[in-house]
Amino acid sequence: MTRLLEVNNLRAGYGLFTVLRDMSFHVDEGEIVALVGSNGAGKTTCLRCIAGLIPSKSGTISFAGLPHPGARPHALVEAGLVSVPEGRQLFPSMTVEDTLLVGGATPRARDKRTESLKRVYSLFPKLMEREHQLCGTLSGGEQQMVAIGRGLMALPKLLVLDEPSLGLAPTIVKQLFQTIEQIRDHGVTVLLVEQNVRTVLRIADRAYVIENGGIELSGRAQDLASDQRVVDAYFGVGSKESI
Repeated sequence: MTRLLEVNNLRAGYGLFTVLRDMSFHVDEGEIVALVGSNGAGKTTCLRCIAGLIPSKSGTISFAGLPHPGARPHALVEAGLVSVPEGRQLFPSMTVEDTLLVGGATPRARDKRTESLKRVYSLFPKLMEREHQLCGTLSGGEQQMVAIGRGLMALPKLLVLDEPSLGLAPTIVKQLFQTIEQIRDHGVTVLLVEQNVRTVLRIADRAYVIENGGIELSGRAQDLASDQRVVDAYFGVGSKESI
């Protein structure tokens, strides 16, 4: 497999406070890779560093074989590294279609916006029904669809999702993760941070468990799902249940 993203010995944080401590992991083309862990473990800080939103203190990040330290977020998007942030961050007074079209406004994606819009509507038929509706009037699940659709409009090579299931009903979460699998099957590599460990390990190819700013466990998702340390930490202490 071709290595799409590689993070080596990454240290990052905020001011004098270090959050990530020598973190290393990789994502290969065609994978769904999950970063899981408790609140405050460093998952979102890692994604912000990858997206160019905060600088690293040391270590290296490479995307598509090229180093990206200090790269501006818009340059990374143009290169194909597209992030969908936690909380969706939509403009409530914009329509669904206008929001999606903004996602396809980058130079690389602009000429393919019509084709990309059709693809997004095929993945999320509900958004076609809501195309003229204001984002602020949508349900939480529909807003998450818009946020992911906006990311897909930028033609990502790597789609980075931060807590996509946060605050959503279980039935919506199931549908959302099925769509994430479809996105991978359509040729887009996915890296996602998720606290819903049980569900994400069902769809991920590989996963990394983050604690205290470092990688504690890694491997195939199905193996981690039956690892007693993961079961105890996320499915209840002493539980014999795995996914």
